[in-house]
Amino acid sequence: MTSFAMKEVNFFMIMQTELQFQPVEIQHRAILLPYLRKKSQTCDRTFTNLFCWQRYYRTQWAETDGWLVVRAHINGERKAAYIAISQDDTPDYSKIIPLLEADAAQNDQPLSLMGLSDDECALLQQQFPDTFVFDRNRDFADYIYRADDLRMLRGRKYAQKRNHVNKFNSLYSYHYEPITCNNIADCLQLEESWIAQHGHDESASAEYDTIQLAFKHFEELDLIGGALYVDQQIVAFTYGSAINDHLFCTHVEKGDIRYEGIYQMINQLFAQHLPEKYIYINREEDLGIPGLRKSKLSYEPEFMAYKTTALKLSPEMHDMMQIWSKCFGESDLSIYPFLSRYYFNHCSIYEKKDGKVVSMAFMVPCQTDLGLGAYLYGVATDPEYQHQGISTKLIHKILEKCKKNGCAFSFLIPAETGLIDFYSRFGYQTTDTRALFHCDMDLGTGDTKKDRIIVLPLDDSFRIEKLSATLECYPML
Repeated sequence: MTSFAMKEVNFFMIMQTELQFQPVEIQHRAILLPYLRKKSQTCDRTFTNLFCWQRYYRTQWAETDGWLVVRAHINGERKAAYIAISQDDTPDYSKIIPLLEADAAQNDQPLSLMGLSDDECALLQQQFPDTFVFDRNRDFADYIYRADDLRMLRGRKYAQKRNHVNKFNSLYSYHYEPITCNNIADCLQLEESWIAQHGHDESASAEYDTIQLAFKHFEELDLIGGALYVDQQIVAFTYGSAINDHLFCTHVEKGDIRYEGIYQMINQLFAQHLPEKYIYINREEDLGIPGLRKSKLSYEPEFMAYKTTALKLSPEMHDMMQIWSKCFGESDLSIYPFLSRYYFNHCSIYEKKDGKVVSMAFMVPCQTDLGLGAYLYGVATDPEYQHQGISTKLIHKILEKCKKNGCAFSFLIPAETGLIDFYSRFGYQTTDTRALFHCDMDLGTGDTKKDRIIVLPLDDSFRIEKLSATLECYPML
């Protein structure tokens, strides 16, 4: 065989080992369902959510050698993450990890597996010891309830719910009907009214698109839904789909809050009209929204279905973890969720000596009222290499990255007063402003009273005097 022919064969073999992703189409439901329903408890593994949210998350899927791989992009194009489900009860992850890692590398990202169960995490850790860090984010845990609890609302713990239901019964003349093609237009009208009342932001627009897509394919998705009317006017609707033969997932629930007890009423009526074979009802996650969490907890979940993210560590990340431990304390495990949620190649910088990372710095882009801010975090140098100007060099480099990323200003919270003088050399100025991070982990000192920021303008239009007492920060995942 000629060398040219051998190159052709090798190229063909490489092409055959790449994952061939495609959009999630309605006709793919029969292919995906056997995978998605295998030992599943979470909303992430319902075909309805994969199909209906694909425009927002750019969801795609591939099948290879008995594995289903779902790839989704979080927060636009910033982060790709994967769900991998095997046909085998005890899957061999060595068959799929190299393919996933290669695909992630094409996006210039480390491999991130999302939505893992505890059993999947244990198996991954067993097959790849000391290779992944695992991050269980409470904000994305699904609430699982006993269906009979929601149907009957028995006992003292549901007394307040019953009071709301009884109040609704006494105030309004109503009727409930299953969602069909005859009342979908009514449901969409209520959704449009809901958006008008609550604001038309990006997430509301995405949810509206999702609901429209679900209603368009209502029967094909095998959805079950219910609509609640008061005096012939629709006031609430809800729908969901089966996760498996005994667990149902409620995807959407919308109500007009001008009607007292509206959510308690639609919740109970929907549970009562579900087929009795469904023993449990999954009402999805709370996304860390305080009011939503309070509401979901008030229904006394039977258990929480946690979803863990596994991040495959590079050699550089291993070095970073050692530096973190040396500089911030052996017991400080915040590096795990930080790497899992906020690590991006283009937002990090490090210096190597003798083949290992000895200094590091991270930039977390944050949306604020004053524009895009770059929060410097985890700046540290291995004690053996300190006082050599390495950190100074890194900070200059990462500030250049901040400017290239379009950040109007950079800010940080000095862990000790001695650092203020150090950062003042770069132009950072002290303020009386407190940083408040709206995110799933504490990016400050652990004491919000001490989280006073120092600030460096990066854009001529930024004015420090515009800072108020609190800087509301929304870190970008």
